[in-house]
Amino acid sequence: LEVTQFVVTDEMIENLPTVPWLETLILDEGRLTDQALDSIKQLSKLRHLRIRKSPITDRGLKQISQIGSLWYLNLPHAECTAEGISYLQDLPSLRQLRLGSPRLGNEVSKVIAELSSLRSLHLIGIPITDEGLKILARMPRLQSLYLDDSMVTEDGWEWLFEEAPNLHVHVNQKHHDRDTQSHDHN
Repeated sequence: LEVTQFVVTDEMIENLPTVPWLETLILDEGRLTDQALDSIKQLSKLRHLRIRKSPITDRGLKQISQIGSLWYLNLPHAECTAEGISYLQDLPSLRQLRLGSPRLGNEVSKVIAELSSLRSLHLIGIPITDEGLKILARMPRLQSLYLDDSMVTEDGWEWLFEEAPNLHVHVNQKHHDRDTQSHDHN
């Protein structure tokens, strides 16, 4: 189910549990609150969840952590903290996380690094520094790292490409010059 043309509200989501086979839910024009996650968490086969323009908080992430089948979570406009991210440790199949939240800082690196199933991570507007980058780069299964508006220095990037040469890296939506995994995305 993909809704991109009109605003979705909490009330519109209430009947979603009547579609238990739903695997993908994309809500690009939402104004959802954590209350909507009470219904969404009942989708036991949900694998891909994207909710844009909605201030999902730690309470909402706690609800999301109950969707055991979830492998791709995209919340670019969340309002969560590192504590909320820690709830995602309960998702054994989570492979991709795309997240933006003005309430997150460099400290979230340690919490994200504990999400051992992650293969792909995209952080938007989160001020990760060289120190945070080093923590993320050591994630054993991480294959792809996208950082938009980070605080990583050129020394940090140099360290990354020496220590993790096989990691696919994007900086502000583009390949870094030194990314050996660079390829055309067209």
